[in-house]
Amino acid sequence: MGEVGSALWYVLSPFHTIATIDLKEEIKCKPQILHICFPFSKKFISEVKRYQKLYKPKFTIIHSTVPIGTSRRCGAIHSPIRGMHPKLEESLRMFPKFLGGKDASKVADYFRKAEMKVILVDKQETTEALKLFDTEYYKVVIEFCHRVKKYCDFYELNFSDIYRLGNLTYNEGYAKLGYPEYTRPILEPIRGPISGHCVLPNSALLKISEDAVYKGTSNSKLIDG
Repeated sequence: MGEVGSALWYVLSPFHTIATIDLKEEIKCKPQILHICFPFSKKFISEVKRYQKLYKPKFTIIHSTVPIGTSRRCGAIHSPIRGMHPKLEESLRMFPKFLGGKDASKVADYFRKAEMKVILVDKQETTEALKLFDTEYYKVVIEFCHRVKKYCDFYELNFSDIYRLGNLTYNEGYAKLGYPEYTRPILEPIRGPISGHCVLPNSALLKISEDAVYKGTSNSKLIDG
């Protein structure tokens, strides 16, 4: 019942009977669907399997952000949480709910009944990667904005003219030319290092999978703990 679990409960409970299990709790129930909302760690897979053995659900849905390949190893559907902390309840109602895996279509109506728009994909790895690259893109954009600000401060140049006005007119120009897909985000420069719930932790999870790509090795050992 952290931010993710609480938000899911508020969205789903008006339409479904939901039992909640917080840290180190156990209850007597046999759910059709087991929702996994706790953060990834080296014990993540073993903990998911422990809950699966304990409650014997028909379907397991992992809402946590995890390294690519984790949900398949758990025999679970993956469904990333998208949006802004702490407005996750509002975000869940606003963003489409991606469901990844061969059984994703079997739980789609469960979320549709809760008035959520659903997008189905055939692989858990697709939604795992979607979430990780989602936050990685945001990280890169933050870093670029910070880089421009640092340069402008060093050379005593007008950041607003270079970054804000430059990108604003760039976006307007390409929109008028009929290429809105070239639109750039315009952020405010942050002070100090990147912080927050997701950006840096998710980047570390993505690196596990990227290392496997670039080194030609498996990430199984890392995600299995």
